Amino acid sequence: MILKRNSKLDRRRRQRQLLNTGVQVFTDSAHMNALGINLSDVGMRLFAVANLPLGSQIQVEFLPPQRTERVRVCGIVRHRAVYLYGIEFLVDSDQHRDSRADVGTITGHQATQSQ
Repeated sequence: MILKRNSKLDRRRRQRQLLNTGVQVFTDSAHMNALGINLSDVGMRLFAVANLPLGSQIQVEFLPPQRTERVRVCGIVRHRAVYLYGIEFLVDSDQHRDSRADVGTITGHQATQSQ
């Protein structure tokens, strides 16, 4: 059996950075621990044993690589596959705009206002 390696380019709009860190997830009714898997300037993939409905607004707090302070950002659950969640960071949250800009500098991209 011959396996061909798929040499297609990554067609994602945003570059992702692998992440393996503990994440705190806050909803209106609960607080839970999760595992951050990857990170971009516009969102995050995380693993959480939870039932987070698509479209629900949450906050995630984590310690980014090579940082000394935790970052807390608002986001919306955009994708779910069992316990894997795709979180899109909210841009228009004035309260968390500085934190989101910090996330953008982690991945080497600046946060933009229009997506």
